[in-house]
Amino acid sequence: MNFTKKFGQLRLSVRILLLILILLIGLSAVCLAYLNAKLNRIGFADNSTTDTDFGTGFSTLEELNVLLLGTDERSEGGGLGDFDSSLQDYSRADACMLLHLDFTEHRAQLVSLERSIGVPVEGAPGGEDWLTHAFAYGGAEAMLRAVSDLLDVEVKRYVRVNVGSAAELIDAIGGVDIELTEIEASALNGEIRSNATTRSRVTPGLNHLDGFDAIAYARQRFIDSDFERVQRQRNVLQAAIDQTKSLHLGQLDDLLDTALPLVQTNFTRNEAMALLYRAPGFLGVRLGQMTMPIEGMYGVKPTDDGRTMLMPDPEEAHRILIEFFAGDFDPETYTASDEVQSRVWQNQKQAYYEWSLAHPQIIDSGETPVVDEEETSEEASEEEAYQRELERRANANSD
Repeated sequence: MNFTKKFGQLRLSVRILLLILILLIGLSAVCLAYLNAKLNRIGFADNSTTDTDFGTGFSTLEELNVLLLGTDERSEGGGLGDFDSSLQDYSRADACMLLHLDFTEHRAQLVSLERSIGVPVEGAPGGEDWLTHAFAYGGAEAMLRAVSDLLDVEVKRYVRVNVGSAAELIDAIGGVDIELTEIEASALNGEIRSNATTRSRVTPGLNHLDGFDAIAYARQRFIDSDFERVQRQRNVLQAAIDQTKSLHLGQLDDLLDTALPLVQTNFTRNEAMALLYRAPGFLGVRLGQMTMPIEGMYGVKPTDDGRTMLMPDPEEAHRILIEFFAGDFDPETYTASDEVQSRVWQNQKQAYYEWSLAHPQIIDSGETPVVDEEETSEEASEEEAYQRELERRANANSD
C-alpha cells in the first residue's frame, strides 16, 4: 500500500494535523534560512564569547543587559560631516547606554552613562580615565569590564555602531520626529555657539529630521551640558523605535539589510538568532529612561591633565539600577539620602586629599587666600582652592 493510499485512509482530523505539521516544518525551514541570511550581514566580533556564557538556554532568558556603544571614528578636529560608517580601533565611545530587556514583560529600560564618569582603565595615566575613553585603551571589552564593575551588574554583551552608521540607520527608517526647544533650534541653525549644526533649517517645535540632522541634534552639548546631551541621544533612539511601528514587512526587511552590516557585536551567532526570534515583542516599545549618575549621588575629582571626573556612589548606583530595571524607580522624584550624601562627601574629601598631595604647587600658589595659621583655617583655604580648581575645569571647554 503506497503512502497516498495510507494517507487517504486516515481520519480527516489526523490528516489536517499532519498537513499543518508539514506546513509548520516548511515555514520553520524558510524562516531559518531567512534569519541565517540576515545574520550573515552582522559583524560578529572575533572574541572568546560562547553560547555557554549564560548557562543553558539563551532563548529562554527572562532578562538581559546589553551595552550599546556609539563610537566616534573622526580624525582629530573632524566635523560632523567627517563621519563614515567604518569601525576603527582606538576610537572613543561617544555614546554609552545600558539596555535592560525583560523578555517576560516585554519591557525595555535604557540607562545613559555620563561619559565623564571616572573608571579604572588599564594603560591610562594614573590608571583611570573617563568612561568614554576606556574604549580607546581596550575596546569594547574594556567598556564591558568598566560598566560591570561600576554598577555591579552582569553585562556580557555589547552592540556597537558609529555615529556615521547611526545616521544611515535613521535615513533607512525615513527619518525621525523630534521636538526642539528654542535654544536647540538656534544652536542647530548656527545662530548661537554650537558643536554641530543641521543641513536643513529647523524651528522650535516638532521637526522631521533626517539622519545627519538627527545626529547633530543628539550631539548638542554647548547649549547646556552632557547630561542634557545624553537625554537627546535617548530621544533620538525612542523616536527611531516609534518610527518602526509604521513600517510594513517589506520595509522592515529593507531596514535589516541596511542596519545589520553596520553593527558589530560579541553576541554569538546562535544568540543573535534567538534575539531575532524574540525581537518582534519589543517593536514600538516605550523605553524607560534615566541618566547615571543622578544629582546628589556623585562627587567629582580632578585629573592630572586638567579634566574633571564624576564619582558615583557605587552602592547607591547599584541599588538605583536594580530598582529601575524592575520598574520600581522614578529618577524624576529621586532625592539622595543623608547617608548617601555623607558617603559622597567622604569620597570627595579623600579624592581632595590625594589630589592635594599630588599637586602642592596649586595649594601653595598665591591663589590660596591668606588666613590664620590654625590648621582648621588652613584646611578650609585648601578646600576652597580645590573647589575653585574643580569649577574652573568644569567650565573649561573639555574634550
